[in-house]
Formats: sequence, C-alpha cells, structure tokens
Amino acid sequence: MNITSNMNTYQNLNIYQREQTDFVTTPVEPKEPTYTNKEIYEASDGNLIRNKEDELVLTPQGKINLDNTLDEKQQEQIQKEQDQKDVLRAAGTDYLAMQSKKSQVEIYLAVATDGEVSLDDDKTPSIIESLRDVQKQNNAVEAYATYAQN
Repeated sequence: MNITSNMNTYQNLNIYQREQTDFVTTPVEPKEPTYTNKEIYEASDGNLIRNKEDELVLTPQGKINLDNTLDEKQQEQIQKEQDQKDVLRAAGTDYLAMQSKKSQVEIYLAVATDGEVSLDDDKTPSIIESLRDVQKQNNAVEAYATYAQN
C-alpha cells in the first residue's frame, strides 16, 4: 500500500479498500468426509449401510428395528387414548352412581314420609332432618323387634 504524506486519512482508507478488493478469492467448498461401510454400520448400530450408488440405505435389521420402534410408538399412543377413555368412563360412572344414590334417597324418603321428596340444594337441611327422623323410626322398630324376640 502506497501512502503519501500529503493525502488525508479518508483517501488513504479508500486506496486501501481498493487494493484489498483487487484480490479475488474463490471460496473453496469443504469436502464431505467419506466414511467406510463399516464405520457407517457401526455408527448406526447396524441400521444403515452405503449401497453401490453411494446412498445410505436401511439394512434388514434396520428395517426390523424401525418397525419395532413404530409399533412401540403406536402402542404407547393406543394406551394413552385408552387411559383417557378410562378416565372419562370413570367420571361418567361416578356421576351415574351419584345420581343413582340421589334417586335411591329420594325414593326412600318418599316412602318413609308418604310424600314426594326432591333433593334440591336449598332443601338439604330439611332432607338431613328427615333422614334423622327416619333413622330414629328404624331404631325404634329394631328395638321393638329385639324386645319381641326376647
């Protein structure tokens, strides 16, 4: 680089940049490392080899391993779906059981009190009181049966 003392810094920079761009470099593409069939086979745990066209292909064992992996994933998905169905079924069963118990209590109270009984949320205290009365009646009947038996 030729720099004269009478030029300013800006001119020096322009001259330097032009000199640097005069050198044209061509990029060199990196070479892919070549591996032997043995190295490929060992690295892939026996699943891949290189064929005559220099392409990677599955070995018969690799196909079996791939199929087994796919089967395992499908079984996991099926099991997950079945678990979700079981949870929904259990929730439905619990809901039906609660409705059934509610209906049984309504029937029992209706028979015990000779009237129509409904289990609404605002009537809960009166239902509990009715159940206590019915329990007292049942205890009295049991006591009389025991007395009569003795």
